[in-house]
Amino acid sequence: MSSRRATWAAVGRLSVLLGLGWLLACPAHAQNRGQQALPRQATAAPVSTPAPLAPAKLEEALRLFLKADSVANQQNLQQGGSESQGLVLDQAVSKLGHDFYDQFYSTFEAPMGVADYNIIIIERPSRANSSLVAVSVNDSELLELPLPTRADQMEEVVAAAVEAARGFLLEALSNSRQLESGHRAPPERF
Repeated sequence: MSSRRATWAAVGRLSVLLGLGWLLACPAHAQNRGQQALPRQATAAPVSTPAPLAPAKLEEALRLFLKADSVANQQNLQQGGSESQGLVLDQAVSKLGHDFYDQFYSTFEAPMGVADYNIIIIERPSRANSSLVAVSVNDSELLELPLPTRADQMEEVVAAAVEAARGFLLEALSNSRQLESGHRAPPERF
């Protein structure tokens, strides 16, 4: 609660500072545009401007605001992970490739517990007028299939690609959990 209170105190101080800056800048802004600022007698109610803050207090208010903002960002990162938890990127060229990406993106749902992943839908030219679509997850190419032209075939290919991506992410999650618990040795590469 104290961090929340400090956040709102810093926000209040900053809003006062911004309001002060606006009040002080308005007459100068009007004069710079070739207009005269309204005299204080012409206003309906007298406006009392608070005394400007000392530079030390201004610096302290800004420091508190930045600290409170960084604490809030830290809490958000701990609760929900990073801002970009999973990316599905489109590197298709043709309309069919973009259609495949749209269907994949609307169908794909990350497994529970998987937060950081990168899926790239890549379209490559093939023989004649056909194309190949490749699905790459975390820099590992999972599958490469001919891009179908019929809608029912497209749904089947998208379903296969979604299942392959979900299976790869689940396996990677299982392997990382086993490595963390110490029940499995990392695979050796020669």
